[in-house]
Amino acid sequence: MQRLDDAMHFADIGPYIDEVVAGEPSLQQVGDIYSIYRDALGRVDQVLLETGQDERHLVLMVDVAQATIFGHFLIDFKEEYGIA
Repeated sequence: MQRLDDAMHFADIGPYIDEVVAGEPSLQQVGDIYSIYRDALGRVDQVLLETGQDERHLVLMVDVAQATIFGHFLIDFKEEYGIA
């Protein structure tokens, strides 16, 4: 995984985020991009977005070639990795 500095290639993610927030009761808000990681083959970006909840992020899965979002998941670093 390679950490990226910007999200210039992304399509408008606002409508997708609105749908996610509407369908996920535990997700109150989505804020700024926290970080972006690209897989070793350069095919998929994982875009981590702030959620206003300590160490919990919304992760968007982006097809780099198509510049489209093909999925998402919520990750809580405290729960997953024992980060305090």
